[in-house]
Amino acid sequence: MQKGNKMKSYIRHWIYKIIGTLNFVRIIEWQSMLEWLELKEGERILDVACGEGVLSLKLAERGCEVHGIDLSEGAINSAKRLAEREKIACEFKVENAEDLQYPDGYFDKVVFSSSLEHIEDDIKALKEACRVLKPNGSIILTVPSLTYLIDEKIKQRHRKIAYVVNYYTRETMKRKLETTGFSMVRSKYLLNSCMTTFFCKIGIKLEWKGLLWFGMFPMAYLCLISDRFLGMKDKGYTLMAEGRKNLT
Repeated sequence: MQKGNKMKSYIRHWIYKIIGTLNFVRIIEWQSMLEWLELKEGERILDVACGEGVLSLKLAERGCEVHGIDLSEGAINSAKRLAEREKIACEFKVENAEDLQYPDGYFDKVVFSSSLEHIEDDIKALKEACRVLKPNGSIILTVPSLTYLIDEKIKQRHRKIAYVVNYYTRETMKRKLETTGFSMVRSKYLLNSCMTTFFCKIGIKLEWKGLLWFGMFPMAYLCLISDRFLGMKDKGYTLMAEGRKNLT
């Protein structure tokens, strides 16, 4: 391995160990997702559109059998390298969420972490997730809502730079889950205070890149406090929902 690649691997290792990711939005979302997942050792979990695999590995560290899929071969290769570097057993492969190559009833839980919004046919993806879940299995999703950000220009900019196909509200998510074989168990809005919205707007204006954006990760912990005490219950930048597969 070349010196530059070794340094990159070393940096990724310490980011993973200390905070997982520099993306302050993901820090906030993943904390809530991990609380709701209520993981049990040995559970089999599918992480849809896993990207570079950080959340998948965090789930695997908790004793779960995790399968991470993504359409990007580059992202999957990066996830495999990180798993090897961290010595964590996790299955990664290139696969389409709309056509899963897993048998019926294979997983205990399915996770969509800020990924469903990028899928053209989200109904088909949800039906596939339902198919591969065991009876009474659960699905946890985070998706952009932007109900707090009322500036249409910012929303359109976010749609363009983040390649978003759909935005969701509590009501639209409930309908989509019920259409695809789930009952919505609970939902809540995240990133829903003035402080969080301020930093989200900065991120969108910076097109989610650059040292300034990644340097904002310490703000995640201030935003968590702000959201807890000052957040709005019926609006937010992100919507998190849990669905339960219907028995019939």
